[in-house]
Amino acid sequence: MVRKSITSITAALAVGAAAIAFAAPPAGVPVGPPAGIPHGPPAGIPHGPPAGIPHGPPAGVPKGPPATATAGAPVASGAAARGKSDSAATRSASASHAARPVSDPTLARGASLLKKLNAAHASDTAFEHASPKSTVGALATYKDAVLTGNADVATFTKAIADGQIAIADAQAAVSAAQAKLDAANAATPVDPAAVDAAKATLATAQTNLTNAQQQLASDQASLAAAQQSIINAQTTLATSTKVTLTPEVLAKLNSILGV
Repeated sequence: MVRKSITSITAALAVGAAAIAFAAPPAGVPVGPPAGIPHGPPAGIPHGPPAGIPHGPPAGVPKGPPATATAGAPVASGAAARGKSDSAATRSASASHAARPVSDPTLARGASLLKKLNAAHASDTAFEHASPKSTVGALATYKDAVLTGNADVATFTKAIADGQIAIADAQAAVSAAQAKLDAANAATPVDPAAVDAAKATLATAQTNLTNAQQQLASDQASLAAAQQSIINAQTTLATSTKVTLTPEVLAKLNSILGV
């Protein structure tokens, strides 16, 4: 075992000596170039570029990027990018705003005012088949009464206007007939036939005037009855539903019912 170790050490020392021998030149060979050859370039060749060629770029060319060029992304591109970003943000905000439901305070107030009468939004079928004792049934009765009352009011309002014109015409006819009768009586000599004819004309004119006045009175009464029927319908609805029908409530209700 000892003999093997000594042999290994001897072999290692031999390898090291061989390496040193190969790394160094032979004993008779000097290190570096021969003695007659100087180091560096020949004496007549200066270091660096020739004397007429200056260092760096030509005199008219400034260092760095041109004056109009800026570092980083172009300004226009950055502004465009910001514009696109702002537009995208605006669209996003608009979409978000549009997605949120907007409450209508007018509708909310109307619903609060009508209370039970919000049943007026029921369908036509619901109105047709509603029980008279229900709110929808009460509204159906009210709607029919108001529609009829409004139609009668319109009819008799026009009849009264026509009746007033008829009375004016009849009154003018009476005045004309009376003038003829007066003229016939004042004639010399008096013509009895002319007087009788004038009297007949006057009587007819007076009858026409009386009829026109009576018709006007009848139309006025019918108009008052139509107006009262609407008031009665409102009273009945208020009583059955226990809702106070203020002018504002009536306006909203009638708008919904179309009356």
